[in-house]
Amino acid sequence: MRGAGRITVIAGGLPVLAAWIAGLSGLPEAHRPVTDVLAEVLAVLLLVLGWRFRRGRLAVATLALALANFLVRGPLTDAPSGAGLATLAILLPVTLAVLSLLPERPVNRPLILVLLGVVVAQAWLVAAIGGVRPSVGNESLIGNIGGLFTSPDLARLVFLIAGAFIALAFAARRNTFEGSLLWVTAAAALALLAWRGPHAATLAFTAAQLVLLIGFVEDSYRLAYHDELTGLPGRRALEEALRTLDGDYAIAMVDVDHFKRFNDRHGHAAGDQALRMVAAELQKVGGGGRAYRYGGEEFAILFPGSTPTEANEPLEQVREMIADRRFALRAPNRPRKKPDPPRKKGRPPRLISVSVSIGLAGPSARIDDSNAVLRAADRALYRAKNKGRNRVVKYGARNV
Repeated sequence: MRGAGRITVIAGGLPVLAAWIAGLSGLPEAHRPVTDVLAEVLAVLLLVLGWRFRRGRLAVATLALALANFLVRGPLTDAPSGAGLATLAILLPVTLAVLSLLPERPVNRPLILVLLGVVVAQAWLVAAIGGVRPSVGNESLIGNIGGLFTSPDLARLVFLIAGAFIALAFAARRNTFEGSLLWVTAAAALALLAWRGPHAATLAFTAAQLVLLIGFVEDSYRLAYHDELTGLPGRRALEEALRTLDGDYAIAMVDVDHFKRFNDRHGHAAGDQALRMVAAELQKVGGGGRAYRYGGEEFAILFPGSTPTEANEPLEQVREMIADRRFALRAPNRPRKKPDPPRKKGRPPRLISVSVSIGLAGPSARIDDSNAVLRAADRALYRAKNKGRNRVVKYGARNV
C-alpha cells in the first residue's frame, strides 16, 4: 500500500535512540525491574496480537526477540565463552531478513509454525554453544559449531547484509512490517554488537518490541481508515470527516457508470484496474476537495468551506478527465518480468474508458446535518444516472 510504513520508519527510531542513550547512562541497571517486566509484557501482547490478527511474521519476530532477551538475561549471562552471544548475533539478523522476504500468513499456517520451531531450535543451539549444554551426547560437536561464529566481524557483516535485504524489501513492498524490521534490526545490533551488559541489551530488545507495536498500530489504522485497492481514505475516515464539517461545505457522491456490465464483460481484475484509475483522477480534483472510497464502485468527495456552486466546476473537470482517459487492460497472462528474448508483438491492446455520474449537495435550511447532506448527494447521483449518466447534478435542481 502506497505510503505504508512511513510513520513507523520515522517514529520507530525514537525508542531505539532512547534505548541507546539509556544504555550509555546506566539507566537499565537502576530500573531493572521495570525494564524486565516491560519486555515480557510487550512480548505476550505482540504474540497475542499476531495470533488474533493473523500476523504470522509478527509472531515469529516477537518470539525471536523474546528468546534473544531471555538468553542474554539467563543462559548467556554467565556463559564460559562469548561464542553463544556471537552465534545469537548471527542467527537473529538472518531470521529478521528471512521474515522481510516472506509473504504474510496466519500463525496456524505450516510455514509460520515451521519458522516458530526454527526460532526455538536456534535459541536451544545458542544456549548450548554459550555453555548451558543440554545432554545431547556430543558436546564437542556443539563446541565446534560455536567456534565458527566467534568472529565479531562476521556478526557485523551479517547484520549489514540483513539490514540491506530488509531495506530492499521495504523499498519494493512499502509494507509497514518491513519498515518496522529496519529499526528492529538496528535495536538488535545495539543489543548484541555494542554489548554493555544484559540489562542494556534488554532495554534494546524492549525498544525493538515497541517498534513492532508501532508498526502494528499504523498498519491497523491504515486497514481501518484506508482502502487497500485504491489507496484512498475509506468509509470510516469519511464518517469521521463528516463529523468535522461546519459552515459552508459540499458533498459529492460519485458512481462508475455501468460498472457491473464492465465487470461482466472484462472481468473483476479489469474492474479493479478501472477503480484504481478513477481513484487516481479523483485525487486530482480541485477546489480543496478530498476523495474517499465509499464502497463498491462509489466514491465521495468532500469540499470543506465551499458551496455546491463553487464545487461544481472542479467536479465537471474531473468528470471530463475520467471520461477522456483511455487505458489498456492488462492481459491475464501478462508476465511480471519482461521475457528474454522478448515475445513477438501481437495485436495492440484495445483502449477502453469509463465514465462517472456525480451527485452534489450542500447544507440548507432543510438539511443541515452532514449525513443528511450525504443522502441528498446520493439522491442527486441517482438523478444524474436517470438523466443519462456521465454528468453532474446538484441536489435541488428541478426538485431532485
